[in-house]
This record gives sequence, C-alpha cells and structure tokens, in this order.
Amino acid sequence: MITLITARIRSRQPDIQLLQKLELSFKRHSTWKIRSGPILFAPRALSSRLYTLIHYLLKPLLRSYKIKGAVLSLGFPYRLYFFSRTFPYFTRDADMRVWWTYDVWQPDYPRVEKLVREGKINLLLLSSHQATEHFYKLKIPGCTVDWVPETINVEDYKHKPWNERSIHVLSFGRGWQKYHDKIVEGCRENQINYISQSTSDDHDVALHGLKRNLLFPGWTDFINGLADTQICICFPRAVTHPQLAGNVSTLTVRYLQAMASKCLILGAAPLDIPYLLNYNPVIEVDWSDPVGQIKDIMAHPAEWQELVEKNYLTVSKIFQHNNAVEQIDKLIHSLTKI
Repeated sequence: MITLITARIRSRQPDIQLLQKLELSFKRHSTWKIRSGPILFAPRALSSRLYTLIHYLLKPLLRSYKIKGAVLSLGFPYRLYFFSRTFPYFTRDADMRVWWTYDVWQPDYPRVEKLVREGKINLLLLSSHQATEHFYKLKIPGCTVDWVPETINVEDYKHKPWNERSIHVLSFGRGWQKYHDKIVEGCRENQINYISQSTSDDHDVALHGLKRNLLFPGWTDFINGLADTQICICFPRAVTHPQLAGNVSTLTVRYLQAMASKCLILGAAPLDIPYLLNYNPVIEVDWSDPVGQIKDIMAHPAEWQELVEKNYLTVSKIFQHNNAVEQIDKLIHSLTKI
C-alpha cells in the first residue's frame, strides 16, 4: 500500500496552487491511499514551526505506531515545511518513506542531505539529473535515489491561434537581466508587446517565498496570460542565477507550461534535455541580434509551428502527471513487496 500525504495550505500563490493541483492529479491517476497533513494556517512561518515542534515532541511516542507500506510526500525541499505538512505520518514509523522534491540546487545539497538523513528517507526522488547524480554518489545508508522529472497536467492549460495572441514576448517568473537589457528598448521601438517580470541578479524572483508583484497573481490569470502569448522566454536558473543554482540545469515546469500553452520557447535549453529528448524544444538566442531574431520569428510564424506542435505532443505524451505516477509507483514496488 502507498499512502500519499497531501498538504493543506490556504494560499493563492501560484506555486502553492500548482503543488495542490499536482497532488490532486496524482490522486486521480493513482490507486494510492490519500491522507492530509494539518492545516498550515497563516502566518505559515508560525504554523510550520508549531507543527515541526509537535513532530519532535511526539516522535518518541508515535514511532511505536507503524504505518504499513510506503508513505509518500511531494513538495519543496524545506525542513520546516516538510515536517509540518506531513505530520503525523512522517513522524510515525513506516515500511518505506518516499519523498519527491524539486528546486534542489547545488548550493542547497548539504541542507537537503541533512533533511534526507533526519527524515530517514528510504526513496529519494529528485526532479533534476544533476541533483540525482550527486545524491546517488553519496550512498546515504538505507536511501535509494532516482530521477523523476517535473510534470504537469496539460488539460489545465489553454491555447489560442497565433494571430489572436496579444502578448508577443513574455518573460514570467525567473528572468535574466542580461537578456532583458538586450531586447527591451528594441521591442519598444518596434512595437513588440514585451511583458516581463521584474528581474534581479541578486535574487531569483521565482524562488518560493520571494514571489511578490507577480505578472499573474492568480492561477486563472496565469493560464490566460500564457494562452495569450506567442513567444515565451525561458532560461535555466544555472544561466540566470548561477550563484544560486550551481551546476543544476533542469527542465522546470516553466518550460512545460509554455509547451502546453503552445508558446514558442526562446532562450536556452537545460542540460537535462539530452537525457530526456532527441531534439531541442528551445530556440537558442541569437546574441548577435536578439531583437532581430524576435522580429524574424514574428514575421515568419508558420516556419515555427511544427516545433510548437511537436513540443505540445511531447509534453502531452511524456511530461504528464500520470507519467510521474506510473514511474513512482513502479520504483516503490520494485524496492518493496507493497
């Protein structure tokens, strides 16, 4: 038996809503048992500390009540968040503890390793190839490590015909100041409707907990905004903020969301891509004339529609939530007799 522990967080933040949609989709596509953690009330900084404290106080008592089978948690790699949202299920003993997580960047490796050991994780599933390789080489006792890339539910996204989209170029979430500075004036001079999230070289505005003044503050706004976009700018965090990402260059959900919305992706492909696909879904930036490249794409959209449709077919077949459910289910059953 596999038991998925879902979060109960009241928030309109897109990252929290995306996690909740992920959990609901996993529930729909699996035969797993579902149990909910405690409600993390506002302010979450307080409630997460409270439930983590309760976790430690009750751990000696609750460990004697063993859960049969595997307990599984999905979500962010933060200690307080992990122990609070999964209480009391990861406080109790279990046949197997499974954790799938994302946003594990190279500078965070020591912190995440400590959490894996503290949480006595038996099966660690990571969304990036580089992080998976690192944690595999650590040989943490009693912990198997595998790679499960990020996925989405394609049916959650919309798309319009190219000529009906009013946003010509969109940079949402994590942006790159260097590229922004190269195109912003040229786009204005050429009446190219370029919309961008505020950028910073010092911190990543897409980082969980730092999301403020978002272009699309609500989920519906975000979906409609992507559906109204022709070209979506996407760079890996290893390019935009190397001091924060280190060597981790992974296919994040941002690329998948653009593919599902039938946007043309312009930027740079993550280093994960050759391990996942036999083609490049991204148009690499022409640094010799970045504005001219955008103008050429907009003048000849028919030349790029084959790539748009190929990307949509790819995300529909390979990067759906049901693909991740099947992979996780197989990994758990291959390690146990659950």
